[in-house]
Amino acid sequence: MLLVLAVFVLFLVACGGGGAEPTATSPGASPSPSGTKPSTEQSPAQPPGGTQIKDEAVAFGTEDGITIRGHLYSVPGPTRRVVVFAHEYPKDQRAWQGFAHELVAPGVATLTFDFRGYGETGGSKDAAKIDLDLDAAVRFLKSRDYPLVYVVGASMGGTAALKVAARQDLAGVVSVSAPTNFMGLDARQDVASVSERKLFIASRSDGDAPAAVTFFMQSAPDPKQSQLFDGSAHGSELLQGASAGAFERLVIDFVSN
Repeated sequence: MLLVLAVFVLFLVACGGGGAEPTATSPGASPSPSGTKPSTEQSPAQPPGGTQIKDEAVAFGTEDGITIRGHLYSVPGPTRRVVVFAHEYPKDQRAWQGFAHELVAPGVATLTFDFRGYGETGGSKDAAKIDLDLDAAVRFLKSRDYPLVYVVGASMGGTAALKVAARQDLAGVVSVSAPTNFMGLDARQDVASVSERKLFIASRSDGDAPAAVTFFMQSAPDPKQSQLFDGSAHGSELLQGASAGAFERLVIDFVSN
């Protein structure tokens, strides 16, 4: 009889009386407070070491009197190179800002800005004159003592980048899905005068963009290189999708040399 009672008591203990199961956690992690979910929010991009990126609102004037507004991203310390991002139509500088944050590192700053008539700059759109806006951005950065200035332009921003590279001394220029001419902005004559390192990028199924890359490669002097990606992504859309990683690495490698 005693043996039967003992077995019955052990059975009750094993059932646990309906107690809750312990919450599993990763080694070294604290369990979430009761009734709450772990946060899925991502922290802003930061360079290695966790140094906070400085976001400096900047403004500079064009030769024809337009005030262009943008953001200069950097971390403390001497900076040798800066990468300027020129946006496409009809987007604004926000299309490049995520990638601009990724590129910031000790010694490397980035600048995004809005062409006339877009985003923070405001005013009237005039694609035929946006090279003046980019030209002003480059002159502004040189006034801040950046010895190496790279320009990365998407679509109309890439066309403007080639025009500016033909008259400014740059470290290199990246033209992404740039048309040879767009709404009065024409780089067909300018590309032959771009002596800096050049990288022409487009998607194979992006309308006339691959043909423009062929034209630029035939017209531009060395040093130059090109890359066509599968798909139809246009301009900064290449930052998403299957080719995003390869596209980012290609640009990062170019502006790092």
